[in-house]
Amino acid sequence: MEQMEEVQVNDLDPIKQKHQRRIKQKDNHIQRQCKILKEYSIPVDEPHKLHKTPMNCGNPNCYMCANPRKVFKEKTVQEKKFEQTEKWKDDV
Repeated sequence: MEQMEEVQVNDLDPIKQKHQRRIKQKDNHIQRQCKILKEYSIPVDEPHKLHKTPMNCGNPNCYMCANPRKVFKEKTVQEKKFEQTEKWKDDV
């Protein structure tokens, strides 16, 4: 019998890649929700039910749910890029 060759992600057709990304996105969403619930000591019996729930716990100061700009007092990537382009215009 012939041995089955391992299929890499690059060898799959684009439709299968998109499908895999959607499934992985759902799994990541559920894992984040489980982390949030564990932080608040809420038991998780059926994690698949968390798929369509909101992405945050409702606490604006929560490090997992809050806007990083507000929590860590850092500028966003877009703001940093804008400042760099302003410096280019000033140099000319």
